[in-house]
Amino acid sequence: MSANLPEASGASAAEMEYASLREEMLKRIESRQQTISVALTLAGAFLGFGWGAGTVVILLYPLIALLLAVGWAQNEVFIKQLSAYIRERLESQSSGLGWETYSRQRAAEIRFRGWPIEVLAIGGIFVLSQIMAIGLATLRFNGTLIEWVLLLLDVGAIILMAVLVEYLRRRSL
Repeated sequence: MSANLPEASGASAAEMEYASLREEMLKRIESRQQTISVALTLAGAFLGFGWGAGTVVILLYPLIALLLAVGWAQNEVFIKQLSAYIRERLESQSSGLGWETYSRQRAAEIRFRGWPIEVLAIGGIFVLSQIMAIGLATLRFNGTLIEWVLLLLDVGAIILMAVLVEYLRRRSL
């Protein structure tokens, strides 16, 4: 079904709203994928460039990754909200629409030990890249005040990232 249904096509208001909301979901999924691509590109740049430039550059990445992860989480929450709205409001009107209801019923198939695979995968990439940055930084650590401050902030960023991933896991139940 195309998101650009003309009213003249005979589509009901529910079908038009459904198409519009599905289009919004697709845009948010695309944005979510772009966020992870940017995060991985920045990880490579900061870790690679930072190895030669110094520990401070490497230690900046976990903070930036946390901010990118918040954007990813926002899209994830909106996708869940859109899905719930479609399932509860539009599909319940006996409109013949049913993908979100079907998808919800089959959600267990895309979980690993209670974790939605998309949350586990993307959250894992963020956390792992943050840990890698701290690990590489400690190999070049000189003990300057700015390095200590950034290291403490980075540990806090990883903790916040873990809290964010757990929040998304719970929202997906």
